[in-house]
Amino acid sequence: MLRRLTLTAALLFASCGSPDADPQGAAAPQSDPAALGIPHFSAPLPNVVCSGQPTKEQFDALKAAGVQRVLHLRRKSEKGTGWEEARAAEAGISFERLAIAGGPGLTRENVEAFAAKLASYGEEKVLVSCATSNRVGAMFALKAGWLEGAAHEAAMALGQRAGLKGLSPVVAKLLTK
Repeated sequence: MLRRLTLTAALLFASCGSPDADPQGAAAPQSDPAALGIPHFSAPLPNVVCSGQPTKEQFDALKAAGVQRVLHLRRKSEKGTGWEEARAAEAGISFERLAIAGGPGLTRENVEAFAAKLASYGEEKVLVSCATSNRVGAMFALKAGWLEGAAHEAAMALGQRAGLKGLSPVVAKLLTK
């Protein structure tokens, strides 16, 4: 299955006529994780892609998609997670877990830790993920509003581009404090 995903991804991007191809005509590495079919995928900022929980096969293909680092917001105790650290090591991808417990985890301390981690990645392409990308969007909205001084509407819009859905009322209330 992984071999098929990797081959499909390579063929898709080889046929795109990428301007990044070398002069000998070899295709550049795949640079669009959206082609992997990861749920709730978005690309709200340069070098940042967001998603819900990738499958093990999709996770294995992240490196070929140009992702260098994963910041995962799920707790290890959540159903369907806890395997990513080992898989990342096998795939040669840096992995960090910042456990955010939904609404109760949307604290200034967690947003500051989130912002610090993102800042430390520099220009690396990072996937920020959780179960559905809802927590991801919440953290981006709060980071923009609380730490970067973005207007309420702009912070919420960024959050929505990054996957904010069900936590929208909580985030909107937190941004007004």
